[in-house]
Amino acid sequence: MCFAAERQSIVHCHCGECRRLSGAAFTTWVSVPRQAMSISGEASLSSFQVTPNVTRHFCKVCGSHVYSIDLRLPKIAGLPAGVIEGGLSALPQAHYFVGHKAKWHTISDALPQFGGESGAEPTAT
Repeated sequence: MCFAAERQSIVHCHCGECRRLSGAAFTTWVSVPRQAMSISGEASLSSFQVTPNVTRHFCKVCGSHVYSIDLRLPKIAGLPAGVIEGGLSALPQAHYFVGHKAKWHTISDALPQFGGESGAEPTAT
């Protein structure tokens, strides 16, 4: 599987869906414009609608989560940072849904934090 797209943002999401997806304290997402994204090997993908708004695309061979589409952000695709070969060209910019973070996890960096009902409201850090 290979991607070609210019990243738009890199964030850590602490919501329950993202924690369950990654099996970790959070998922690091790379957002890319859908129109600029090209995928080789797309026939190897299967999809699953995890919520009414979000569809995740997985590799049929190994089961890896490759990217997600959220109907609320139709022009953006979300890629888990771990699927990008060669590392990231930039650092994450913020934490979202911090009110949902795993109780055993402590955010120890100085990145901006967002929470509240939308997961995107500024919080006091």
